[in-house]
Amino acid sequence: MDKTTDKDWRLDPYDGFLNGETFCLKKFTSYATNDHEHCYFCWQKITDLPIENSDTEGYFTISSETKQGIWICKECFNDFESSLILN
Repeated sequence: MDKTTDKDWRLDPYDGFLNGETFCLKKFTSYATNDHEHCYFCWQKITDLPIENSDTEGYFTISSETKQGIWICKECFNDFESSLILN
């Protein structure tokens, strides 16, 4: 896909609220009320459970706008890091 002419479906819900946020690569750890998270862009499952086609780590931040934890899978982070001004 030519990113200069085609809009990536993963960016449809994105309004720029993560621009300038600092992310760190983090291994997901389950706890009593949450055993997984999803990538903000593609909905890829991120978990420490042995689930096929899931990731065990991703990029994480707490949004300064929403105060919510946000996970991005490694593939989406690599695809969008420069265009979204992610740190």
